[in-house]
Amino acid sequence: MLSDRITIKGTNNGLMITMGPGVWPGLLEELDSGLTEKASFFKGGRVALCVGPRQLTSLQLEAVGQILSRHKVTLWAVESDSAGTLEVATQLGLETSVTPNQPNPVPVDAPPVQGDSLLIQRTLRSGQVVDHAGHIVVIGDVNPGAEIRAGGSVVVWGRLRGSVHAGAVDTLGNDAVICALQLSPTQLRIGSRIARAPAEDEAVEVTPEMASIQDGRIVAEPWDG
Repeated sequence: MLSDRITIKGTNNGLMITMGPGVWPGLLEELDSGLTEKASFFKGGRVALCVGPRQLTSLQLEAVGQILSRHKVTLWAVESDSAGTLEVATQLGLETSVTPNQPNPVPVDAPPVQGDSLLIQRTLRSGQVVDHAGHIVVIGDVNPGAEIRAGGSVVVWGRLRGSVHAGAVDTLGNDAVICALQLSPTQLRIGSRIARAPAEDEAVEVTPEMASIQDGRIVAEPWDG
């Protein structure tokens, strides 16, 4: 059974398991027990592990991966305040991201797909910056404080609440579009045009939208994906 030292929550990218304070072997036992109790719920999922400032070795991270694997769950990412832990995770082939309160922008790397497009399969957090000359596709949210700058169009399969500049390359500017399942950016730019989303109204139904330049201004319309 999981204690309040370990929390599990669902995100757009899968499950997020946060390991709180405590002796590491004991936490692993709790995690194993908790996953056993709800095996059918977790089976087939993928996990991002959040360990805070804890410094972990490759053996310790591999132990987590083995526990998850026994329960048919995949460890795909590690989130930590510790640079050493992030380095170890990278060496093991795991994705990494940084915690929000970073003093400087943090570039995000992802492999390019289909020519000039860039695919990012994670949520972009505050302080993270993506700058790419072609199109950008994000499978996840773009949180407030995150920034995207694309030469072409931007598609966000999630909530867009950060800043986005599409059509940053002159040859693509006015033809670029920005699409999101929830379009609520801090600032939105297409080419040389700038717009801000209206204040959120909880009474308004959230629907996917596509923003483009029409008659010299940015217009958002329903997007059917």
